[in-house]
Amino acid sequence: MNIIDLSHQQLDILSVLKLAHAGPLVLIAPDGREYVLAEADDFEREVELLRSSTAFQQFLDERLAARHRRRPLTSLLQEVETEIAREQATNQE
Repeated sequence: MNIIDLSHQQLDILSVLKLAHAGPLVLIAPDGREYVLAEADDFEREVELLRSSTAFQQFLDERLAARHRRRPLTSLLQEVETEIAREQATNQE
């Protein structure tokens, strides 16, 4: 599976489609969003290839790990408020 960072390479859609003839692509947009492009007729074959691809499985593992490192702001604020409340309770004792 080829990975193309479009913030570093300017490719038109026809060039990208030509690259997709060789196999599925991961396209990284300049805003960081990622897209997978594969030939539609080969979908079932691609699913089987991706299941057995250690590189693709590693890619998925890295994405999952990156997602778990992110925390919603509301969660962080709630944790800070809880810690402040705990410190205030300790100081009042």
